[in-house]
Amino acid sequence: MLISENWHARTLQELAEHLRTNTQKGLTKSEASDRLKEKGPNSMPSPERDGVFMKVLKQFKSPITLVLVLAVVATTSLAHYTDALVITVALLVNVGMGLLQEGRASKAFEALKKGEAQFAVVFRDGEPFKVSAEELVVGDIVVLSAGSAVPADMRLTEVHGLTVNESALSGEWLAVEKNTEVSGEEAPLVERSGMVYAGTLVASGAGRAVVVATGGDTEIGRIAVELGRKDESVTPLMKDIRQVARLILVAVGFIMVGIFTLGTVRGLPFDETLFTAIALAVASVPEGLPAAVTVVLALGMERILKSGGLVRNLLAAETLGTTSIILTDKTGTLTEGRMTLESYVSLHETSESAEKGGARRLLTAAVLASNAYVEERPDAEADEKLVVHGRPVEQAIVLAGLKTGISQQACLSAYPRLDELHFDSSRRFGAMLVQNEKSPTAYVTGAPELLLSTTALVIGAEGHPEPLTEKARTYFLRALETAAKDGKRVIAVARVDEAGSSFPPEKELLGYLGKGALVGFLVFSDVIREEAKVAIHDMQSAGARVLMLTGDNPETALAIAKIVGIAEEGERAYTGAELSALTDAELLKVLNEHTVFSRVAPAEKLRIANVLRDAGEVVAMTGDGVNDAPALRAAAIGVAVGSGTDVAKEASDLVLLDNGFSVITAAIREGRRLRENFKKIFAYMLSTNFSEVILIAFALIVGLPLPILPTQILWSNLIEGGFMNFAFAFEPLYPSAMKRKPKDPEIARVLSPKLIKLIVLVGSLTSAMLIGIYLFLLSLELPIDEIQTLMFVAVSVNCIFMAFSMKSLGTPLWKLPLLSNKYLLLALAGSMTFLFAALYIPFLQVLVHVTEPTLLQLGVLFGFGLINLATIELAKWLFFIRSENESRILAV
Repeated sequence: MLISENWHARTLQELAEHLRTNTQKGLTKSEASDRLKEKGPNSMPSPERDGVFMKVLKQFKSPITLVLVLAVVATTSLAHYTDALVITVALLVNVGMGLLQEGRASKAFEALKKGEAQFAVVFRDGEPFKVSAEELVVGDIVVLSAGSAVPADMRLTEVHGLTVNESALSGEWLAVEKNTEVSGEEAPLVERSGMVYAGTLVASGAGRAVVVATGGDTEIGRIAVELGRKDESVTPLMKDIRQVARLILVAVGFIMVGIFTLGTVRGLPFDETLFTAIALAVASVPEGLPAAVTVVLALGMERILKSGGLVRNLLAAETLGTTSIILTDKTGTLTEGRMTLESYVSLHETSESAEKGGARRLLTAAVLASNAYVEERPDAEADEKLVVHGRPVEQAIVLAGLKTGISQQACLSAYPRLDELHFDSSRRFGAMLVQNEKSPTAYVTGAPELLLSTTALVIGAEGHPEPLTEKARTYFLRALETAAKDGKRVIAVARVDEAGSSFPPEKELLGYLGKGALVGFLVFSDVIREEAKVAIHDMQSAGARVLMLTGDNPETALAIAKIVGIAEEGERAYTGAELSALTDAELLKVLNEHTVFSRVAPAEKLRIANVLRDAGEVVAMTGDGVNDAPALRAAAIGVAVGSGTDVAKEASDLVLLDNGFSVITAAIREGRRLRENFKKIFAYMLSTNFSEVILIAFALIVGLPLPILPTQILWSNLIEGGFMNFAFAFEPLYPSAMKRKPKDPEIARVLSPKLIKLIVLVGSLTSAMLIGIYLFLLSLELPIDEIQTLMFVAVSVNCIFMAFSMKSLGTPLWKLPLLSNKYLLLALAGSMTFLFAALYIPFLQVLVHVTEPTLLQLGVLFGFGLINLATIELAKWLFFIRSENESRILAV
């Protein structure tokens, strides 16, 4: 059964006969199982991956790697084979770390794909089942609903206002209206109105379709096979690193030219000049920088994943730490999203039980209006045998019905469905049309204010419509106000008798609803998440404002906002209608002064995100619906809840697996941690390299022998310092970082002005001390190999000790907990081991060109390390600690 069958040109009868399926009941379970075994899973063919050779070759595109390659070639040509060997080892370590971290990133994205595995609702043996999209087979009957991704190529058998976004195939973002009509055999894909294709998205409405192609046989599967497309995103941080690397390469080029010019003027031998140039080139290169940054990114994504968030792109991981405003929904994010039907408000009573009277009539009407469905699982645990699928409110309605003896299945058997009107957030109601005893009847659920203002009738004590008087209207309004003040959610239920055989067009729906009668209100409770209040307080303490944007009524929104700490006493909630009447300037003023916004439509969410973005804010926004997608794309960080639609997830940067706000807080905290650790790596590596360059350049200009050899620099920077460098990836987030405001340049930029000044000052002070030690050793007239050994020890001790001071740029060393990063202590042990191994193991002595120092000499150099540590603490105080203390005083 191939895609060349022209399914769009076949009638439904021909289709059913050819595919051996029933368009109403679907396949049998056994037939579906047999077809799955025969054809295999419904999954895209895996794209071709780079082989080992290509992966290795890609690592040599880095300017840093290129410098090391040139150094290997040059030292080999000079017959400095041990130097060439050590540089080759450094080169292989750099390439190996790149390969390792590339693999880690791939695994992170595999976890993302696994976490976002799609599902489909199918009919088998006439019953609906939720199955993995990979289990779909040709002939399955699939239910399509707004917001879901189309899991396979399918021919439509039933539609209800169905529109599909086919941009994945056509490139057009406008949704296409669908029907069940036959298209011509030569019709292009965009004109096949009776077909839907894998990889496209249902924008609105609902329908059913029969699967005609899966996996590699689908249109998008064929494209994937032919093109084998790859998506290699490059983040701004990685671009900065590459730019720094290119600048280093240019600097190395100038250094080489300068050295050869100076060597020629002085008449120095070519091999000595070249060896000096190699030493300076190696000293200029932060060999471990690319691998170290990749480690931080990979670990950051993994930590966010453990906190319950899937980062869809690395840009999000970098940007999270600078978030200044969080626009959050209420239901499911601040609350648990598990609605419980708590009470029933009908015309003559308010009841907590639906056993009889108006409450039972109200619940029956709500069950008939619900689009949720019950799945039976005979083999599951006792508390999981019945699973309800659908919107949280509708799930609560169906479950309440089951507990009260009002079975949805029994209701549908007695009152068959004729038409469906799915709930839409912009319309604010949904409905089901069923065949009643006498005539078709529509049961409607929606926003209480809308139904109360639209209907002119109300269902009385005997179940018959009667005029909705002002007294009755006031009664319902008070019930709504009371529930809202308690943070409850209210849904209104209405009934339209003699409703016709189908729903009218969208523009006539309000008039249609006006003929109906209000049945009553359903009051739901949604438990506030325990961690929400603490998480919001943490974000506010970090300088990020939290605004609530919800479709709920103002009273409920404000009540929840006060409980979790978003709003203060005396604050009011603005409605979407009020916001739409404001200019952008007025809207920005309101957003800056208020925190709760209710009855906000998706279009207003998009406008709010754009206004804040244009004002320079870094906005993180939550959403779960199809209509939220534009606003999620407009925000710097689009956050989709795990229970949301596939459209929202596709438009987002971060997916919350358990929906909770605390995941956003954890992700932003991890973003701060990630940026702080980048700064430490930059400061550590560039300041050590800077001091080594100045030391060698000084010796060259003055005409002194090389104070340290290339192999010794590499051993110090990569073998010893590398341990310390990678340990920064595991540094915790210190309180000083979370106390800075998001717009603080120290948060907004990784290589900030203060950090550059710190690097220059630390590098200068360290190089001054190194030069002083070098001149002192020369004055003692020690052999040059012994001097170079002691300088190697001095540089190594500097690298090791400096790492401890760089643990936190905003906190003094003596206030940092020693055991906060056990990896750093292990790195210290590893670095010291390799230092002493180079000094006392014979074959390594030859490799690194060192002699055995005395214990006294080592003690003096370790003392130098401690003095240098004090100078770094002074530099930190000048550029970071002092300014933070001043900002705290001003804040107080």
